[in-house]
Amino acid sequence: MYTVPEGNTVKVGVLGATGTVGQRFIALLENHPYFVVHALGASARSAGKTYALATNWKQTTPIPSGVREIQVNPCVPEHFKECAVVFSGLDADVAGDIGMNHNCFSPSS
Repeated sequence: MYTVPEGNTVKVGVLGATGTVGQRFIALLENHPYFVVHALGASARSAGKTYALATNWKQTTPIPSGVREIQVNPCVPEHFKECAVVFSGLDADVAGDIGMNHNCFSPSS
């Protein structure tokens, strides 16, 4: 089992970030001790906007301050290269390209 050294964080991405499942991922990650949301992906109509402008937030808690100003990108692999973990709120057929092209996190990296 890999553990994160104290004081270090792990960059993560969320696909389908503006949808209900993506929003739930973001809400759950807000106070995670190791994971830090680094990249957000959504449809072309949301790409290029800040997350606060791109999403119609439906969760019971406010949009986490750490993601409000992150720019939303298209769901393509190059926008998630710095992420060790990518959570997907997308249908498996749509998310497949990212998963197949993403370098998996390993303790040696």
